[in-house]
Amino acid sequence: MEPMRKDLLIRGEQIYLRPITADDTELAVRWRNKPTVVENFIYRKPLSRADHEKWLAEKVFRGLVHQFVICTNEDDLPLGSVYLQNFEEGHKRAESGVYLGEDHAYGKGIGTEAVKLMAEYACGTLGLHKLSARVLAYNKASRRLHEKAGYVQEAYLKDELFLDGRYEDLILFGFIDPRG
Repeated sequence: MEPMRKDLLIRGEQIYLRPITADDTELAVRWRNKPTVVENFIYRKPLSRADHEKWLAEKVFRGLVHQFVICTNEDDLPLGSVYLQNFEEGHKRAESGVYLGEDHAYGKGIGTEAVKLMAEYACGTLGLHKLSARVLAYNKASRRLHEKAGYVQEAYLKDELFLDGRYEDLILFGFIDPRG
């Protein structure tokens, strides 16, 4: 996949998505290390500034990941991130992910809107046919968010992951471009 245009903006009703930059490193590291974010991620190791800079250089800036910062339309406040990774261009599919790093953003439909905007970008702009999302079964908010964004549960995997000393169930969600 090609790297994202640096000037790309995807506007929604409450929010817009803009490409993540090196200037967002401090914010991204803070968000990703918040306990409320970590507990809903599969990858749980603390994220350092060097880790994030390596992610940007090796994944985002090379086009292997398309990552955006979610910002409010009203005052440009950054709230979290949404991304596409694990592109399979031959199958026209990728995996999506989202997290909100600011507590005041929860419960307002912002995550749902971000996931919908990302699906439109993935299918409409990138020409992908299918998106998948992995959600820990206990994360009811993420489950609802994906369902509201048009994803459907495709699999429920019992004891799929060993996290923090116990086995956790994983739900696989899928989104298929409604245009065919």
